[in-house]
Amino acid sequence: METKMNKKGWVYDTLRRQIINVELQPGLPINEADFAARLGVSKTPVREALRQLERDGLVENVPSRGSTISHITSQEISDVFQIREIIESGAAKRAASLGGTELFRKMRDDNQRYLERVNTAEEYVHEWGSWEDMHLLIVSSLGNHLLVNVYGGLIDRILRIRNYFGKRLTRRRILDVVAEHTAILDAIIDGDAERAEQSMQRHLKNASVFLIGLSGPVRNFEEVHAAPPAHRQ
Repeated sequence: METKMNKKGWVYDTLRRQIINVELQPGLPINEADFAARLGVSKTPVREALRQLERDGLVENVPSRGSTISHITSQEISDVFQIREIIESGAAKRAASLGGTELFRKMRDDNQRYLERVNTAEEYVHEWGSWEDMHLLIVSSLGNHLLVNVYGGLIDRILRIRNYFGKRLTRRRILDVVAEHTAILDAIIDGDAERAEQSMQRHLKNASVFLIGLSGPVRNFEEVHAAPPAHRQ
């Protein structure tokens, strides 16, 4: 039983990682036999892992058409960022009220060094940098383990979206992102809770509009994003 559970867990972790890293592309049809042969296991742990991945939202089953790796839609991006805004804006506000830490100061300095390394001759950057760790740092800084666990439920989707659109990240957008991050960090370090909250809200709205612009239109766009983006790409 332990070996069976370990095998199921290994298959689940492997497929989950490949989906998040976009090694398995969104919309890819799933053939259990092919997956089992590639992973060197029977179809049973693959089937069980796929059921869990479907519950995670990373696999979708369409009646009469079978299972596929779930698509990344503009609606999903909008939904994810709505949840992020609720969590992260409050976390930034709370972090500022607790006072700036050395980690925030270090990350702000790292942002400046990162900007100095960006090749301004290139149109596309082709990567999300370690500066994106700021979001988890702010949530974790509150010392609320339950909040971290709740936020952790979003991280797979956040990383998958980043990886999928990573090669379309423009130099202009990356400069804006790091500047927005710096504004958030400055507000937290200064202990300005309202500014930290507003800076985070502005950053997440800009990020969602940029990504939705790459993925296509979203239902009720005006209602979801009442504020226009600060920059057009």
